[in-house]
Amino acid sequence: MKIDLKNPNVYYIAAPVLAGLWAILAGFVFYPSSIDAWDRSQADFETVEKQIKQLVTLQPKRLAYKVDEKAEPEDFDFTKTINEFARIFSISDSNYNLTVRGRTKRAGRQTRSATIVIKTIDIEKLAQFLSALLLRWPELKCEVLSFEKVKNTKNNWKVNMSLTYYY
Repeated sequence: MKIDLKNPNVYYIAAPVLAGLWAILAGFVFYPSSIDAWDRSQADFETVEKQIKQLVTLQPKRLAYKVDEKAEPEDFDFTKTINEFARIFSISDSNYNLTVRGRTKRAGRQTRSATIVIKTIDIEKLAQFLSALLLRWPELKCEVLSFEKVKNTKNNWKVNMSLTYYY
């Protein structure tokens, strides 16, 4: 069977058949997949929205942050930074000890080190504290992190951290 493309009856039949196929595909394939994609994007949006709210809570100064090439970079201060993050994560002042050492030169860069001993903290709060701290200060590195379980408790740990900031 040979189809003559010059015959107008071919187009009178082919156009409605193709339109019908397109309607069937749109109704049974394309629409459900777009609904699934929309639901996934809504779930992603809710996750990102929670992260944005957490960012606003942790660092409200970042919202007003703008890059100024002439401005001096913000100087890192262990005492101020650790106290700020401890307050945010409800770690009392009496629950941790901070020992800050002076500036030294390591691998051609200026560094400053500190040791933090937290008497009791649960792992989840420690992970949030440390990740927020390292996220806010990219040049801050956690060199040593050690845990010791507090006796007769379910999820309380004594934590020793050694942090180094590279200038």
